[in-house]
Amino acid sequence: MKKLLVFIMLITCCLCLLACEFSNVDSQIETTSIQKQESVMSEEEIVHEHSITKIEAVSSTCTKRGNIEFYFCWGCSGYFLDENAEQQITVEETKTGLLPHNGEKQEEIAPTCGESGVSEHWICSECGGKFADEQCTERTNAEKLEIPSLAHQNMEHRESVPVVGDQNGTIEHWYCEDCDGYFLDEEGLQRVEKEDTVLLSVINIPDFIVNVPSGKDVVVLQLTDTQIIDGAQARPDVSSGDKITYATDKIPQYCYDYLTETIEATNPDLIIITGDIVYGKYDDNGSVLVNFIAFMESFEIPWAPVFGNHDNESAMGADWQCEQFEKAQFCLFKQGNLTGNGNYSVGICQDGVLKRVFYMLDSNGCSDASSASMLNGQTTSSVGFGEDQIEWYTNQIQRLKELSPQTKISFAFHIQLAVFGEALTKYGFDNSKKNQEIHIDYLENRREGDFGYIGRQMKDAWDGSKRLFSDMKALGVDSIFVGHEHCNNSSVVYEGVRLQYGQKSSEYDRYNAVSEEGKIVETAIWKKVGTPYVGGSVIVLSSSSGEIVDSYIYYCDNADDLVNPNYYN
Repeated sequence: MKKLLVFIMLITCCLCLLACEFSNVDSQIETTSIQKQESVMSEEEIVHEHSITKIEAVSSTCTKRGNIEFYFCWGCSGYFLDENAEQQITVEETKTGLLPHNGEKQEEIAPTCGESGVSEHWICSECGGKFADEQCTERTNAEKLEIPSLAHQNMEHRESVPVVGDQNGTIEHWYCEDCDGYFLDEEGLQRVEKEDTVLLSVINIPDFIVNVPSGKDVVVLQLTDTQIIDGAQARPDVSSGDKITYATDKIPQYCYDYLTETIEATNPDLIIITGDIVYGKYDDNGSVLVNFIAFMESFEIPWAPVFGNHDNESAMGADWQCEQFEKAQFCLFKQGNLTGNGNYSVGICQDGVLKRVFYMLDSNGCSDASSASMLNGQTTSSVGFGEDQIEWYTNQIQRLKELSPQTKISFAFHIQLAVFGEALTKYGFDNSKKNQEIHIDYLENRREGDFGYIGRQMKDAWDGSKRLFSDMKALGVDSIFVGHEHCNNSSVVYEGVRLQYGQKSSEYDRYNAVSEEGKIVETAIWKKVGTPYVGGSVIVLSSSSGEIVDSYIYYCDNADDLVNPNYYN
């Protein structure tokens, strides 16, 4: 037993020795043979049986020695040139020498007053090592090769300039003409980026500015869920009857006529559209969107759209759709590179004062987005804001509030937060029930300033923890405008924030109508009932403070006059 243990220990030591000597040899080795050698020996002598393993040759590099092909005996730790173990050699004789470095010359880079230089040196193309000499015998590194930058010679002192209106100012700084550098000190030790010397006017923080004449309250019109359907572009699975129902020539009757009446009656300074402009799967060639943009441009009023959960179903793709918005003259839109398609801000300015900023955001959630939309890496089927969207608006609002604490903040997007349902429970809303029939205007417990109708449960509500809602309140947000729920147009103030569903602005998809008895009912084009209850929501801002001083719904064809209050008392 002891002899067996000694033998095992001997083998282990040999393996360790071999691993140290030939760490660059491939682990795959081939045991070729076991040779037995016998000779005439005395009785005291022990016959040794060589246990031979062939070691393949490994080429040397400029940093690591290789080895020749040889044979190793596990029993006696011997090195041999042949498998018969007749030509023994030393371990050193198995090794091959290092190859020379293949040095490539790097020319000297002269220092400037803005950048340090680099001394002449050579870099080995094989191992990447740096050397101070052409023969590559003297190793060096970046620190040794660095040539210190020169002192700034042509420093121009620039005085601070205050912000005036929409004109940015600057802080005091120094500018070096030689290196085009900006510095906080004359010696040029505290370098800063050019933009860090700018004192930004608060008016220049939003992506877009709408200047409204002084002396008048600002009118903002919210349109939503026009969701135009072009039967001529229906996909193969759509019935022929639907194709006739949603014929292309019906678009003015079902949508444009209502929009024209609403816009001309309210005469807004800004129009916001909270999503689902087109039903994307019925606009695979993009003509519906192109025509809609041309229609909106005809009013020559600034308008700001956001994506809903159906727009980017179009085979044209979200990038193409964004491009159409961005190149329209009166359309305020910026696709950006954040999650979703279209995250930007629109400021309302009067008399050189930024009164309110609308943060227009993509709430995402397009579960049927086309492959062309998904290609951009921004489109997502998940409902809600991405963390990059949250970081963007948080940073911008914080910066804005530092410069202009009195500026009011609104949000506009498509799919509602869960807090909308919580806010409506005081009026009997129960999200477990599909149909609601709650007309706030006629309720005895109606709070002043609350109004509108609730006809359906909420779909796709998000932010159930109220984390984002709480953060929005902390940022000073006083209003959130959404769409999505075609049969809801309620507007209520909850925890100091107005939560408003926009009034559906067309007859496409489901919508509300007023029956002959004066009751509000859900309907659709194919089962048309009563007078369409469509139009737009109006938001009136104070000319002095930018606060919301009034909010109401404009109903086309005076449809609201047909409602019988007795149904809701």
